[in-house]
Amino acid sequence: MTDRIALFAPLPAAAVTGALPDAALDVVEIRPGDDAAAGAVGARIAIADWSATVRIAGEVVDALAPTCELVQVPAAGLDSVDVDACRAAGIPVASCAGLNTVGVAEWCVWAAIDALRKLSWSDRALRAGSWEQLGHARYELAGKTVGVVGMGDVGRAVAERLAVFGVDLVYWTRRRRPPEEEARLAVRWAELDDLLAEADIVILAVALTAGTRHLLDAARLTRMKPSAVVVNAARGEVTDEAALAAALREGRLHGAAVDAFSTEPPPPDHPLVGEELAVLTPHVAGATAESVGRILGRVFANLTAVLEGGTPTGLVE
Repeated sequence: MTDRIALFAPLPAAAVTGALPDAALDVVEIRPGDDAAAGAVGARIAIADWSATVRIAGEVVDALAPTCELVQVPAAGLDSVDVDACRAAGIPVASCAGLNTVGVAEWCVWAAIDALRKLSWSDRALRAGSWEQLGHARYELAGKTVGVVGMGDVGRAVAERLAVFGVDLVYWTRRRRPPEEEARLAVRWAELDDLLAEADIVILAVALTAGTRHLLDAARLTRMKPSAVVVNAARGEVTDEAALAAALREGRLHGAAVDAFSTEPPPPDHPLVGEELAVLTPHVAGATAESVGRILGRVFANLTAVLEGGTPTGLVE
Protein backbone atom coordinates (compact mmCIF):
# COMPACT_ATOMS: atom_id res chain seq x y z
CA MET A 1 0.00 0.00 0.00
CA THR A 2 1.21 3.50 -0.83
CA ASP A 3 1.12 6.18 1.86
CA ARG A 4 0.37 9.71 0.76
CA ILE A 5 2.35 12.62 2.21
CA ALA A 6 1.14 16.17 1.62
CA LEU A 7 4.30 18.27 1.33
CA PHE A 8 3.58 21.92 2.06
CA ALA A 9 7.19 22.76 2.94
CA PRO A 10 9.35 24.15 0.11
CA LEU A 11 11.26 20.89 -0.11
CA PRO A 12 11.41 18.71 -3.23
CA ALA A 13 9.51 15.46 -3.00
CA ALA A 14 12.77 13.66 -3.74
CA ALA A 15 14.15 14.84 -0.39
CA VAL A 16 11.40 12.92 1.40
CA THR A 17 11.50 9.79 -0.73
CA GLY A 18 15.30 9.80 -0.63
CA ALA A 19 15.31 9.91 3.17
CA LEU A 20 12.82 7.02 3.38
CA PRO A 21 13.91 4.74 0.55
CA ASP A 22 12.16 1.64 1.92
CA ALA A 23 8.74 3.25 2.21
CA ALA A 24 6.13 3.22 -0.55
CA LEU A 25 5.25 6.90 -0.69
CA ASP A 26 3.12 9.17 -2.82
CA VAL A 27 4.49 12.62 -2.02
CA VAL A 28 2.26 15.45 -3.24
CA GLU A 29 3.96 18.83 -3.45
CA ILE A 30 1.60 21.69 -2.53
CA ARG A 31 2.92 25.10 -3.49
CA PRO A 32 1.57 28.68 -3.35
CA GLY A 33 -1.31 29.01 -5.77
CA ASP A 34 -2.19 25.29 -5.69
CA ASP A 35 -5.52 23.98 -4.43
CA ALA A 36 -4.12 23.07 -1.02
CA ALA A 37 -7.27 21.36 0.21
CA ALA A 38 -7.44 19.14 -2.86
CA GLY A 39 -3.80 18.19 -2.48
CA ALA A 40 -4.33 17.30 1.17
CA VAL A 41 -7.10 14.74 0.53
CA GLY A 42 -6.06 11.24 1.51
CA ALA A 43 -2.76 12.22 3.13
CA ARG A 44 -1.56 10.15 6.05
CA ILE A 45 1.06 12.76 6.97
CA ALA A 46 1.36 16.46 6.20
CA ILE A 47 4.66 18.35 6.33
CA ALA A 48 3.93 22.01 7.02
CA ASP A 49 5.42 25.01 5.24
CA TRP A 50 7.93 26.61 7.61
CA SER A 51 7.52 29.94 5.80
CA ALA A 52 3.74 29.90 6.48
CA THR A 53 3.10 30.90 2.88
CA VAL A 54 0.69 27.97 2.57
CA ARG A 55 -1.07 27.42 5.90
CA ILE A 56 -2.68 24.26 7.21
CA ALA A 57 -5.95 25.78 8.31
CA GLY A 58 -9.64 25.90 7.39
CA GLU A 59 -10.52 23.71 4.42
CA VAL A 60 -7.05 22.15 4.45
CA VAL A 61 -7.59 20.79 7.97
CA ASP A 62 -11.03 19.52 6.92
CA ALA A 63 -9.47 17.73 3.94
CA LEU A 64 -6.78 16.14 6.13
CA ALA A 65 -9.06 15.12 8.98
CA PRO A 66 -10.33 11.72 7.71
CA THR A 67 -6.87 10.22 7.11
CA CYS A 68 -4.09 12.36 8.58
CA GLU A 69 -2.16 10.92 11.52
CA LEU A 70 0.40 13.72 11.87
CA VAL A 71 1.06 17.30 10.84
CA GLN A 72 4.81 17.75 11.11
CA VAL A 73 6.13 21.30 11.38
CA PRO A 74 9.80 21.41 10.25
CA ALA A 75 10.48 24.49 12.38
CA ALA A 76 10.12 25.80 15.92
CA GLY A 77 7.27 28.22 15.23
CA LEU A 78 3.69 27.09 14.72
CA ASP A 79 2.32 30.00 12.70
CA SER A 80 2.02 27.78 9.61
CA VAL A 81 -0.62 25.58 11.29
CA ASP A 82 -3.97 26.19 12.97
CA VAL A 83 -3.12 23.99 15.93
CA ASP A 84 -6.52 24.41 17.58
CA ALA A 85 -8.31 23.30 14.40
CA CYS A 86 -6.03 20.28 14.09
CA ARG A 87 -6.63 19.39 17.72
CA ALA A 88 -10.39 19.64 17.22
CA ALA A 89 -10.09 17.39 14.16
CA GLY A 90 -8.05 14.83 16.10
CA ILE A 91 -4.85 15.43 14.11
CA PRO A 92 -1.63 15.43 16.18
CA VAL A 93 0.85 18.22 15.47
CA ALA A 94 4.59 17.89 16.07
CA SER A 95 7.15 20.68 15.95
CA CYS A 96 10.91 21.02 16.04
CA ALA A 97 10.92 23.47 18.95
CA GLY A 98 14.28 23.69 20.67
CA LEU A 99 16.32 22.26 17.81
CA ASN A 100 17.48 25.68 16.55
CA THR A 101 17.88 27.26 19.99
CA VAL A 102 21.68 27.39 19.89
CA GLY A 103 21.75 29.12 16.53
CA VAL A 104 19.16 31.72 17.51
CA ALA A 105 20.85 32.43 20.85
CA GLU A 106 24.24 32.89 19.17
CA TRP A 107 22.64 35.21 16.60
CA CYS A 108 21.21 37.31 19.44
CA VAL A 109 24.63 37.77 21.02
CA TRP A 110 26.17 38.72 17.67
CA ALA A 111 23.28 41.04 16.83
CA ALA A 112 23.51 42.87 20.15
CA ILE A 113 27.24 43.51 19.70
CA ASP A 114 26.83 44.45 16.04
CA ALA A 115 24.06 46.97 16.77
CA LEU A 116 25.86 48.46 19.79
CA ARG A 117 29.09 48.98 17.85
CA LYS A 118 27.55 49.69 14.42
CA LEU A 119 29.77 47.07 12.84
CA SER A 120 27.60 46.17 9.85
CA TRP A 121 26.96 49.86 9.25
CA SER A 122 30.73 50.47 9.32
CA ASP A 123 31.28 47.60 6.89
CA ARG A 124 28.79 49.10 4.43
CA ALA A 125 30.34 52.54 4.80
CA LEU A 126 33.85 51.22 4.17
CA ARG A 127 32.77 49.37 1.03
CA ALA A 128 31.13 52.57 -0.16
CA GLY A 129 34.45 54.40 0.22
CA SER A 130 33.95 56.05 3.62
CA TRP A 131 36.39 55.60 6.53
CA GLU A 132 34.03 56.05 9.51
CA GLN A 133 36.20 55.92 12.63
CA LEU A 134 35.15 58.98 14.59
CA GLY A 135 31.98 60.87 15.36
CA HIS A 136 29.81 57.84 15.98
CA ALA A 137 29.01 56.40 19.40
CA ARG A 138 29.93 52.74 19.73
CA TYR A 139 29.15 50.89 22.95
CA GLU A 140 30.61 47.87 24.70
CA LEU A 141 28.35 45.03 25.78
CA ALA A 142 30.10 44.64 29.14
CA GLY A 143 28.29 46.30 32.01
CA LYS A 144 25.09 46.92 30.06
CA THR A 145 21.58 46.03 31.16
CA VAL A 146 20.06 43.47 28.82
CA GLY A 147 16.31 42.95 28.82
CA VAL A 148 15.18 39.58 27.53
CA VAL A 149 11.52 39.54 26.53
CA GLY A 150 10.45 35.91 26.72
CA MET A 151 12.12 33.23 28.81
CA GLY A 152 11.49 30.05 26.87
CA ASP A 153 14.21 27.90 25.30
CA VAL A 154 15.73 30.80 23.36
CA GLY A 155 15.46 33.32 26.19
CA ARG A 156 17.20 30.97 28.61
CA ALA A 157 19.94 30.16 26.11
CA VAL A 158 20.50 33.87 25.48
CA ALA A 159 20.75 34.56 29.21
CA GLU A 160 23.26 31.76 29.69
CA ARG A 161 25.48 33.07 26.89
CA LEU A 162 25.31 36.71 27.90
CA ALA A 163 26.22 36.06 31.54
CA VAL A 164 29.92 35.79 30.69
CA PHE A 165 29.92 39.36 29.31
CA GLY A 166 29.30 40.84 32.74
CA VAL A 167 25.87 42.23 31.93
CA ASP A 168 22.89 42.83 34.19
CA LEU A 169 20.12 40.51 32.99
CA VAL A 170 16.48 41.45 33.45
CA TYR A 171 13.59 39.61 31.86
CA TRP A 172 9.85 39.72 31.32
CA THR A 173 7.55 36.86 30.46
CA ARG A 174 3.84 36.31 30.96
CA ARG A 175 4.52 33.64 33.58
CA ARG A 176 7.36 34.51 35.91
CA ARG A 177 9.93 31.78 36.36
CA PRO A 178 10.50 30.08 39.75
CA PRO A 179 13.06 31.69 42.07
CA GLU A 180 15.48 28.78 41.67
CA GLU A 181 15.49 29.20 37.88
CA GLU A 182 16.03 32.94 38.20
CA ALA A 183 18.97 32.27 40.50
CA ARG A 184 20.47 29.69 38.15
CA LEU A 185 20.25 32.07 35.19
CA ALA A 186 21.26 35.13 37.25
CA VAL A 187 18.24 37.05 35.97
CA ARG A 188 15.68 39.27 37.66
CA TRP A 189 12.09 39.84 36.63
CA ALA A 190 10.52 43.20 35.82
CA GLU A 191 7.30 44.48 34.34
CA LEU A 192 7.67 44.97 30.60
CA ASP A 193 7.42 48.76 30.64
CA ASP A 194 10.00 48.97 33.44
CA LEU A 195 12.32 46.63 31.53
CA LEU A 196 12.09 48.79 28.41
CA ALA A 197 12.93 51.94 30.34
CA GLU A 198 15.94 50.35 32.04
CA ALA A 199 17.53 48.18 29.34
CA ASP A 200 20.39 49.13 27.03
CA ILE A 201 19.62 46.12 24.85
CA VAL A 202 16.15 44.62 24.43
CA ILE A 203 16.09 41.11 22.99
CA LEU A 204 12.71 39.88 21.77
CA ALA A 205 12.39 36.10 22.08
CA VAL A 206 8.64 35.51 22.44
CA ALA A 207 6.28 33.46 20.32
CA LEU A 208 3.83 35.35 18.12
CA THR A 209 0.35 35.20 19.64
CA ALA A 210 -2.63 37.52 19.78
CA GLY A 211 -1.19 38.85 23.02
CA THR A 212 2.31 39.53 21.66
CA ARG A 213 1.38 41.04 18.28
CA HIS A 214 2.84 44.58 18.27
CA LEU A 215 4.07 44.00 21.81
CA LEU A 216 6.79 46.55 21.09
CA ASP A 217 4.61 49.30 19.63
CA ALA A 218 5.11 53.03 19.16
CA ALA A 219 4.12 53.85 22.73
CA ARG A 220 6.52 51.33 24.25
CA LEU A 221 9.36 52.43 21.98
CA THR A 222 9.13 55.90 23.53
CA ARG A 223 10.02 54.36 26.90
CA MET A 224 13.44 53.22 25.67
CA LYS A 225 16.72 55.08 25.96
CA PRO A 226 18.01 56.79 22.79
CA SER A 227 21.24 54.83 23.31
CA ALA A 228 19.40 51.48 23.40
CA VAL A 229 19.17 48.80 20.72
CA VAL A 230 16.42 46.36 19.81
CA VAL A 231 17.23 42.79 18.79
CA ASN A 232 14.27 40.94 17.30
CA ALA A 233 14.72 37.17 17.21
CA ALA A 234 10.94 36.68 17.30
CA ARG A 235 8.44 37.18 14.49
CA GLY A 236 8.27 40.51 12.70
CA GLU A 237 4.76 41.19 13.97
CA VAL A 238 5.97 41.25 17.57
CA THR A 239 7.12 44.79 16.77
CA ASP A 240 5.37 47.66 15.04
CA GLU A 241 7.89 47.68 12.19
CA ALA A 242 6.98 51.16 10.95
CA ALA A 243 7.29 52.58 14.47
CA LEU A 244 10.65 50.85 14.96
CA ALA A 245 11.93 52.29 11.67
CA ALA A 246 10.73 55.76 12.67
CA ALA A 247 12.51 55.52 16.04
CA LEU A 248 15.77 54.70 14.25
CA ARG A 249 15.30 57.40 11.63
CA GLU A 250 14.52 60.06 14.24
CA GLY A 251 17.46 59.16 16.49
CA ARG A 252 15.31 57.77 19.30
CA LEU A 253 17.20 54.45 19.20
CA HIS A 254 20.88 53.68 18.68
CA GLY A 255 20.24 50.67 16.46
CA ALA A 256 18.28 47.51 15.80
CA ALA A 257 18.89 44.00 14.50
CA VAL A 258 15.99 42.12 12.93
CA ASP A 259 15.83 38.57 11.58
CA ALA A 260 12.12 38.14 10.79
CA PHE A 261 9.55 40.33 9.10
CA SER A 262 5.79 40.57 8.87
CA THR A 263 6.12 39.95 5.12
CA GLU A 264 8.89 37.64 3.93
CA PRO A 265 10.84 38.49 1.98
CA PRO A 266 10.23 42.14 2.86
CA PRO A 267 9.40 44.32 -0.16
CA PRO A 268 11.83 47.09 -1.18
CA ASP A 269 9.57 49.71 0.41
CA HIS A 270 9.40 47.90 3.77
CA PRO A 271 10.00 50.55 6.45
CA LEU A 272 13.09 48.82 7.89
CA VAL A 273 14.82 48.04 4.60
CA GLY A 274 15.85 51.65 4.03
CA GLU A 275 17.03 52.30 7.58
CA GLU A 276 20.82 52.28 7.65
CA LEU A 277 20.95 51.74 11.42
CA ALA A 278 18.96 48.51 11.10
CA VAL A 279 20.94 45.28 10.75
CA LEU A 280 18.73 42.92 8.74
CA THR A 281 19.13 39.20 8.12
CA PRO A 282 16.80 37.00 6.02
CA HIS A 283 15.28 34.83 8.79
CA VAL A 284 18.47 32.83 9.22
CA ALA A 285 19.13 33.20 12.95
CA GLY A 286 18.40 29.54 13.59
CA ALA A 287 19.42 28.21 10.18
CA THR A 288 22.80 26.64 10.88
CA ALA A 289 24.04 23.45 9.30
CA GLU A 290 23.76 21.81 12.70
CA SER A 291 20.20 22.93 13.39
CA VAL A 292 19.00 22.01 9.91
CA GLY A 293 20.46 18.55 10.45
CA ARG A 294 18.66 18.21 13.77
CA ILE A 295 15.37 19.41 12.29
CA LEU A 296 15.46 17.15 9.26
CA GLY A 297 16.49 14.28 11.50
CA ARG A 298 13.40 14.75 13.64
CA VAL A 299 11.11 15.20 10.64
CA PHE A 300 12.20 11.97 9.00
CA ALA A 301 12.30 10.07 12.30
CA ASN A 302 8.72 11.16 12.98
CA LEU A 303 7.60 10.19 9.50
CA THR A 304 9.12 6.76 10.02
CA ALA A 305 7.49 6.44 13.44
CA VAL A 306 4.02 7.16 12.05
CA LEU A 307 4.44 4.90 9.03
CA GLU A 308 5.52 2.08 11.32
CA GLY A 309 2.76 2.63 13.88
CA GLY A 310 4.93 4.33 16.49
CA THR A 311 4.71 7.63 18.38
CA PRO A 312 6.40 10.76 17.04
CA THR A 313 8.40 13.11 19.26
CA GLY A 314 7.88 16.83 19.75
CA LEU A 315 4.10 16.61 19.90
CA VAL A 316 2.37 19.91 20.66
CA GLU A 317 0.18 19.66 23.73
